[in-house]
Amino acid sequence: MKIEELARPGVLALGVIGIAATALLGFAAGVAVARDTEVLRRTARRVARGLERATLLAAQAREHVSDLWAQAREEAIAEVDAADFERAASSAAKATPATAAAAVPSKAPRKHAASPRKARKSTAAVTEAAAKDAAGQA
Repeated sequence: MKIEELARPGVLALGVIGIAATALLGFAAGVAVARDTEVLRRTARRVARGLERATLLAAQAREHVSDLWAQAREEAIAEVDAADFERAASSAAKATPATAAAAVPSKAPRKHAASPRKARKSTAAVTEAAAKDAAGQA
C-alpha cells in the first residue's frame, strides 16, 4: 500500500467536513441576522476593537524589542571600548618610558624640511612683499 492511497480518502473526508461546516456556519449567521439585524454591526465593532488591540500590542512589542536591541548594542559597544582600553593600557605598561614617549604623537604639527627650490621661492616672495609694503608706505 502506498501513502497516496491512504491520503486520498482522508483529504476527501476533510474537504466534505469543511464544506459542511461552512454551510452550517452560514446558515447560523443567516438565522442570527434574521432575528437581530444589529448583530452585524455589533460583530463589526467587536472585530474592529480586536484589531485595534492587536495593533496596539504589536506596537508595544516592537517598542520593547527595539529597547532591548538598543540596550544590547550599548552593552556590546561598552565591552569593546573596555577591551580596547585594557589592551592600550597593557601595551603602554609593557613599553619602556622612552618607547612610550616616542609612541605618543605630539600635538604640534611636524615641519618638513623644505626643498632648496621651495625655500628660494618663499624667500623671494617674502622679499617682494616687503618691498611692496615699503613702497606703499613711502
